[in-house]
Amino acid sequence: MTIRKKLAALVVATMIATLIAFTGTRLNVSAGEAKVPALEGSWEVTVMPDGGAPVVDFATFTSGGGIISTDPDPNVSTGLGTWVKTGDHEFGVTFVHFLSDHGVPIGTLKVRAQGPLDKDGNTFSGPFQTDVIIGGQVVQTICGTVQARRISVEPMDACP
Repeated sequence: MTIRKKLAALVVATMIATLIAFTGTRLNVSAGEAKVPALEGSWEVTVMPDGGAPVVDFATFTSGGGIISTDPDPNVSTGLGTWVKTGDHEFGVTFVHFLSDHGVPIGTLKVRAQGPLDKDGNTFSGPFQTDVIIGGQVVQTICGTVQARRISVEPMDACP
């Protein structure tokens, strides 16, 4: 796999994590009143880079504004970053992954996304941008759309 293809795959993974960050919101209800949506929780994120194949990633948003993102690409580390509320139901997120070539560090992937949560607080869709940074310079920028859905507790089926 060429370095350009590896970088594109890494950017897609980073985008997915960013999308998860934006879609990880839940509505909290107390005394019959809806509170501001919160991103806390874990999300399945589908990253759709412009002109590229979709990639599925997972992200967890902490109550303190942190994000932990995982990617299936072995050349991309776990991503770490921050999320903030930017509006009534809108959030912004930035996180960074290390990029490597078979374990040899070559740079980072910086993912940024912003957008609103859907009314149910369990899904999100919005734009993202991932910068591939090598030697302190942005060598490639990937843009696209992310879609995310909250991972919810599901009941177990009876085992045979």
